[in-house]
Order: sequence, then structure tokens, then C-alpha cells
Amino acid sequence: MFIPELVSNIKSVLQELHIDRAVIDGVVSTLERTTDSLEGSRFPDLHVPESAFGSSSTGTQLGYHHLKAHQVISDTLQGLVADLNGFRDGVRRAEQLVATADNDSATDLTRTKSAVELMVDASTFAEGDRRNHESRNRNLGHDGVTP
Repeated sequence: MFIPELVSNIKSVLQELHIDRAVIDGVVSTLERTTDSLEGSRFPDLHVPESAFGSSSTGTQLGYHHLKAHQVISDTLQGLVADLNGFRDGVRRAEQLVATADNDSATDLTRTKSAVELMVDASTFAEGDRRNHESRNRNLGHDGVTP
């Protein structure tokens, strides 16, 4: 699974579940510590010369393959650091998206509630009905019959 797909899956989960801020902070902290320790690694700088395995043809060949394997590991670790940074950034972005969605939903619900309250208030304030009743009582009497 590629990092963007993984981040997308995490976003979906965070949108569906209420994730504790402390858990997200813990994940980000772990990613940062791991990334820092990998970035601070001296592994790419540690080279064993090809001649360290002897001057025989087998020693030279082993030294050559060791050097190539070392480069593969070094490149892989650099890729891993980039992936961890991307994953950490994805977790942070997902957290921001969830917070924004929560705030937007709260704002929308507040607006809807206000609109409903205004409609309820408007429907209970029947000025036309009140005036009609007052006018009928004043002009027609209580039973609606003209005197």
C-alpha cells in the first residue's frame, strides 16, 4: 500500500471515529522520533572498503557486493524516512480535516437551529389573527353577531 492510500484510509477512519487528541499526538510523536533517529543515523557514512575482505578474487567480489548491498540499504532507509515524514504529515492533515469538519458541522447546526427558532417564533406571532379577534370582539361582539 502506498503512503497516499494509507493516509486516505486514515482520513476515512478519523472521519468515522472520534479519535482522542492524545492518541494522534502519540502517533505523530512516535513518527517524529523514529524519523529523527533514522535521519541521524550514520549508516550511509559507514563504508567498509572492498579491500577489507582480502585481496583474493573471492574477497574482492564479496567487498564489491557488500558495497552494493550497503548502498541499497542506505537508499531504502532514506526512502523510509521520506515515507515516515509523509505519513506524519498525513496524520496531521487528517486531524485538521476532522477538526474542520467538526467545526463546519457545528456551524451548520447552529444556523439550522437559529432558522428553525425564527420560524417557530414567526409562526407563534400571529398579528393578523390577533387583530382579527380584537376587531371581531370590538365590532361584532363576543359571539360574532352584530348588535
